[in-house]
Amino acid sequence: MSMGGAILVINWFIESFFEKNLWQKFRNVFRSKIALSCLIIYFVHLLWFINTQNMRYGLEDLWIKIPLLFMPIIFFTSNPLTRKEVQILLQFYILGVFISSFSGFITYLVVNLADKREMALYISYVRFEINVCFACFVCLFLLFKGEIPRLCKALIITVLSWFLFFLIYSGTITAILLFFIAGTIVSVKMAICNRNPFFRYLVPSLFIGGGLCIGIVMFYTVKQYFTTDFSIETAVKFTPDGNPYFHNPQKGNIENGSYIFTYISDIELENAWNKRSKILFNGCDKNGFPISLTLIRYLNSKGLHKDRLGVEALSEKDIYNIEQGIANISYTHKLHIINRIYSLMWEMNDYYHTGSVRGYTVPQRIELWKNSIFLIKKHPYFGVGTGDVKDAFAQELQVQNSPLAEMDMRSHNQYFTFLIAFGIVGLLLILFSMIYPPFVLKKFRGSLFLVFFCIIIFSMFSEDALEPQDGITFFAFFYSFFLFLAPKKEK
Repeated sequence: MSMGGAILVINWFIESFFEKNLWQKFRNVFRSKIALSCLIIYFVHLLWFINTQNMRYGLEDLWIKIPLLFMPIIFFTSNPLTRKEVQILLQFYILGVFISSFSGFITYLVVNLADKREMALYISYVRFEINVCFACFVCLFLLFKGEIPRLCKALIITVLSWFLFFLIYSGTITAILLFFIAGTIVSVKMAICNRNPFFRYLVPSLFIGGGLCIGIVMFYTVKQYFTTDFSIETAVKFTPDGNPYFHNPQKGNIENGSYIFTYISDIELENAWNKRSKILFNGCDKNGFPISLTLIRYLNSKGLHKDRLGVEALSEKDIYNIEQGIANISYTHKLHIINRIYSLMWEMNDYYHTGSVRGYTVPQRIELWKNSIFLIKKHPYFGVGTGDVKDAFAQELQVQNSPLAEMDMRSHNQYFTFLIAFGIVGLLLILFSMIYPPFVLKKFRGSLFLVFFCIIIFSMFSEDALEPQDGITFFAFFYSFFLFLAPKKEK
């Protein structure tokens, strides 16, 4: 990404040198309200640098955000591309995403990676999945509006099928939600504006129907997960070996339709487990959690009692899964999206009853968002400055005695991050910079730009989408590309 940005800048200066119009390009930028509006995002970071105590971190942040400065300038002062050139560039984009996703998939199978999120070999898995999500819509755009040969369309259909499979297989909930949110918004817009029956009725129906199907499946999955018919009065009191069972449904932890802390015989569990595994019953699994808890949850997920017979009923593969920290048989499902649904339900249930956030996705975000609000209230109007976000947030986690203190984490919400750094004033300026140029240029009428904008706007609710280099580059490139390089829509 750094090399790509450097090539763009060097090429722009060389071109300006030979055409002898460098100063004219700068004058054009300063005379254009739209171009200057695009640069407000970077100048907010630059202006709020004055209020920074941690100068080193502030300078690093300004350097990471530099694409927000040079990409709008370069693209604004360049000649717009033709429709054919735009489509060629988009084809190279989906080719790059395809190569990255396919190589990650092969690596996962060959190397036997522990987590499917590691299929993102080169950048953050969240930003990678966002690219896959956007590439799906680029494929649809080229299929329905692209002027490309039939053979290319057949290849794009194949690549689109691969992207959809990859999203479901990898199971990133954020990317799947973004896909249906952006698709629904665009399809509704198409239904309003397009007279073609296919675009007006079928496409919206596909997205809305798909979203409803997923919602219904999730509803029944959650209902089945938390519904139990256990009764302490009718429960068996002793194991087949004559040892008493321990029942504690009051603890409230439910998984796979049954209480976890019921039908437990610690004596039998310890003896039986120590005979089958090199990791002692009082030890920890690969993830650092007590092996006893992982074993109890795994037995519960298979519908087995937590006693000698339950442990002996486990296969060697089950023993290996428990040692690796897999606490639920459902987590071994080949479709990662099912694993993630079960995992999220456990996280929220455990967070509700114990307040635990360690190693969890959603509970960690809730904890970070709560602390973000505390910090925003202390600096509501102008924030803490460009370079002090990391230090201020770490200090707030310490003050609130958060379990995430010392973990070097931030808001996991871009809007909160902007509010912490720049306050309400800075956030409003940034939102103006993002919305005003495409509004004036009427870019929201274009389906592909609208998809891109929806993906960015909604991803910022659950991620610091515009903080790391991969997120900044994705946003700065396509935002400037659609605004200034894409040809105007013909009437």
